[in-house]
Amino acid sequence: MKKLCISLGLTALVVACAVDTSEIPTLEVGQEFVDSNVRVVTTDTFTVAVTTFKFDSIVTSGTDRLLIGQYPDEYFGQVKTATYMELAPLTYSLPSDAELDSVGLVLGYDNYFYNDTTQLSVLNIHELSDELRVSDNVFYNTSSIDFEPVPVFSYSFFPEPIDEDSLFIKLPIAFGTELFNSIQENTINSVDELRESFKGLTIQPGESDASSVIGFSANPSRSYLRFFYSIPDEFDDIEETYDFVISLSGLPKVFNAIESDVTGLPLDTLIDEEINLPSSQSNNRGYVQSGIGYVTRIQFPTIKQLFDIPGQGTILSAILQLKPSPGTYTDLTPIRDSLIINLIDQNNRITERLFFGGEPVYGIINEQLEEFDELIYEIPIGVYIDRELNETNEIDDAFVVFPPEFGRGVDRILLEGENSEDFQAKLILTYAIYDDENE
Repeated sequence: MKKLCISLGLTALVVACAVDTSEIPTLEVGQEFVDSNVRVVTTDTFTVAVTTFKFDSIVTSGTDRLLIGQYPDEYFGQVKTATYMELAPLTYSLPSDAELDSVGLVLGYDNYFYNDTTQLSVLNIHELSDELRVSDNVFYNTSSIDFEPVPVFSYSFFPEPIDEDSLFIKLPIAFGTELFNSIQENTINSVDELRESFKGLTIQPGESDASSVIGFSANPSRSYLRFFYSIPDEFDDIEETYDFVISLSGLPKVFNAIESDVTGLPLDTLIDEEINLPSSQSNNRGYVQSGIGYVTRIQFPTIKQLFDIPGQGTILSAILQLKPSPGTYTDLTPIRDSLIINLIDQNNRITERLFFGGEPVYGIINEQLEEFDELIYEIPIGVYIDRELNETNEIDDAFVVFPPEFGRGVDRILLEGENSEDFQAKLILTYAIYDDENE
């Protein structure tokens, strides 16, 4: 096998190679490659294999965002999110003469939304019938906790995640009376005693909702169950509040269940994490969706044909270009401006994040092309190509791309595959040949 040096910069800086670097000619300032025995080749002919698979599950516990809602998506089916939470007071003490006036649930918007917020949404608030406890200390998007079938309250509203600070939902006072009285009478003095009568809440979207997914803050200062009470006074009653909040420390006390029904769509074949769906069988596209677990998988099956070029050389740059499919993103279903790159093994398990120079590698939208209304992600993957070219054994590994905050939203991206008529996924490789065996 031919020896190969890899350069990840814009100059012919050679790193991690087995060739004597003194063999590479040094160019004087102002001297061009054509004046030396170095020739530079730029090519985008290497095959880029684009496939889609779905992670079996994604960790969604310990989040600071509550995701609630449901909407139909033409590419990803019926998308549904619900949140589960354990709530508890900071102290188990109430004045003996306190009188409960009302109970309400406050949900603070955190500015996240996906899809159409102009449509009516429904929040069904249920009591949990089982505790938020798991054996491995995490919950996933596929997790579920049993809850009472009849909701404590159903609330209809038009979401305003940008214009409003929070949502207030007044609950039936009967829901909170027993809890309030038990704490006041010292019947409940700890979390364990509280769980005997109140295990928490789940908020489910309306069954027929076709609106949006809304993000609410899980921060105790933004979202809480509030008891309004008064203390009788000789002149005016003193009004006070008593809050149950979500604990974000220790074992998980909140998680989001996120699912989609893709029956009849290309994605409905992805029933196992190890199944890969080629873009040729999915409308020449790779699919990505946060929360649900769909990711686009990238491989370069012909990359070692680079060794067929006569002579020894250096890769000056390796840029992967991926284009979001036109017409698949809008103001209501936006795409992120960056992508995370993770390496995976042959079983589609993540092995590590891709780094270069101690910094993580990202796919970033080319701003110059964006000025011409063309969105293209560019990913510098020279360090990955280096690994692929220098591996001694043939390994069916790859890398995947997906947006940041993959477990905190439902953002989607559809990427053009290698055979798309609009734009083919391509690897642009610039290669300097400095020792041509044919000379």
